[in-house]
Amino acid sequence: MVSGYAFKDVFYYGFLYLTNQSGTALFIISMILICAAGYLLGSINTAVILSKKVYGKDIRECGSGNAGMTNVLRTFGKKAAIITVLGDVGKTGIACLIGALVYGQTGAFLAGFASVLGHMWPVWFKFKGGKGVLSLASVMLLCCPKVFLICFTVFFIIVAVSKYISLGSVLCALLLPIVTSRFIGSQNYVIIPQILICLIIIWRHRTNIKRLREGSENKIHLGKEGKFLPKWILIVICVVLTAASVLSIVLTFRTEYAVTYKNDKMTSADLRIIFITLKNTYFTGKERSEDHDEELMQLAVDTAKSMLVLKDAAISENRSISEAGRNNAINYFKDLSMLYGSKEGDTAETYCHRIYGYDISPNDVIRIIAAGAFAGEYREAVGEEKTNALLSEAEGNVKVSDKIQKAITAKY
Repeated sequence: MVSGYAFKDVFYYGFLYLTNQSGTALFIISMILICAAGYLLGSINTAVILSKKVYGKDIRECGSGNAGMTNVLRTFGKKAAIITVLGDVGKTGIACLIGALVYGQTGAFLAGFASVLGHMWPVWFKFKGGKGVLSLASVMLLCCPKVFLICFTVFFIIVAVSKYISLGSVLCALLLPIVTSRFIGSQNYVIIPQILICLIIIWRHRTNIKRLREGSENKIHLGKEGKFLPKWILIVICVVLTAASVLSIVLTFRTEYAVTYKNDKMTSADLRIIFITLKNTYFTGKERSEDHDEELMQLAVDTAKSMLVLKDAAISENRSISEAGRNNAINYFKDLSMLYGSKEGDTAETYCHRIYGYDISPNDVIRIIAAGAFAGEYREAVGEEKTNALLSEAEGNVKVSDKIQKAITAKY
């Protein structure tokens, strides 16, 4: 455990957050260091080392002159290509691990992107390296497997149909930032560097693009008689990859409803906000325990139920939240120093990400606080007797997910 977090959280948030270390200067220095480490690791070019040490040749002087897996495959065969893949994935993995330990998922992405640049322009090999496709794919595999799966599926189908690896690489470089932004949001620390990396990859494929236009680009052959792979194998792989990609999209973007009443619903994220807010208030100066977590989850569920039921009753009576209640919700993050777990240099976004999770925004918290204020104002207006009667009458129509409750209490 680190500052009350499970060890797995270190790889998502990083030591800087979990040990209460913050500040702009520390952030900048840390980013520079992990990017430098990533670049130096990325500069260890497996294709160049393998070709020189094992085959007595420099891969950059063979075939297309590119120090990457595809040229190794064409020049030295499948075994050498597999070793190249393992080496490039391994060095990228170490870079991402270093970044994750320091600054969580964002650090992992940045160190990984620096590793891609090192692969392209390796300091150890006179700044002449590969095109970075495999290295970037490794970053996505390690940092966001679902994005990797979707883009790899597209890549494989394109290559299976056209036999051109370069075509698959360029099209996936165009697709990658779009898919990534859908899965992790438009985080500038990730999306902007990724877009730049993808543009560089496309630029480094400019000769391939020219050959594709001229019809002279080399095709890939893995099977016998000049075939890529037997047709039935290609069909099976494409179907499996497509099914897995569709499933990952469905599981990621389906809405999980934690509490439901009539046509109004609360997602797992909404219930999490209520639970964590109650927990942070309750445990101020107290020792935490699993028994208290269960009690607080029940309180969070009861709070969510009352918010939905009383909101429905208030709307049916044409009531609305007061201006004071709305303003109190909007100004919740005005003074971050007063909130539980705040740190120097925090913004509303970084505070929400650390306390509630990366999928929670300040607007989400404000919305829940406003809903709670709305329910509280209605309770005060009609009195406890009518409120309790409404809640008791609605009890049988409120559905609650035990699975989501357990998931929230286990993680938070």
